[in-house]
Amino acid sequence: MSNIVRGGARWKRNKHSPDSTDPPIQILPVASAYGTALYRGDFVKVLSDGTIAACSAGDTIYGVVSHVPQYYDGTVVRAGGSLPASTTWGSVIGRESLVAVIPVRGQIFSLCADDGTTAVTQATFESYVQENVEWVAGTHVGDQSGTLADISTHATTNTLSLRIENIPNKNFQDFTSTGVELEVSVNLVQDVGSGSTTGT
Repeated sequence: MSNIVRGGARWKRNKHSPDSTDPPIQILPVASAYGTALYRGDFVKVLSDGTIAACSAGDTIYGVVSHVPQYYDGTVVRAGGSLPASTTWGSVIGRESLVAVIPVRGQIFSLCADDGTTAVTQATFESYVQENVEWVAGTHVGDQSGTLADISTHATTNTLSLRIENIPNKNFQDFTSTGVELEVSVNLVQDVGSGSTTGT
């Protein structure tokens, strides 16, 4: 039995409010003609002008893309699961690209591991709980991010982006296969500080 490899970070629960059924959401702008596509489940950061941009592995993370409530496709304003690269809205504020973002502080996300060789048993994966890992971008599928946990980077090093909180659904996972599901939180969290122009 192989795992279904689902790319992107998917919201699971609020660490401080476990009965919550919906994630916190903020609607944030993306600069006109921003050159990188944003997909559901991508990690993003807030830039000094207040717009969001895709993170690279190792960046301090502000949030995870939930969906895209508004973008201009060149003819009409529409909604979708992803924001195409280089979407241009110019100076017409009604066409502004807006992305729904789940701020990562205090949240738990599901993220699949990117290989099936670093660990091949349930016991080994369980030994990684409370260790840290980096993530890799992967290849998107449709509107869904390709982001995966880079399980080979697992370490106690606290400068890695993600912390492994749990290995869920243990009876339904193939621990010898790519795509083992992890529950993770974010270590390197970007909060937009009051009065700060840089978000730190």
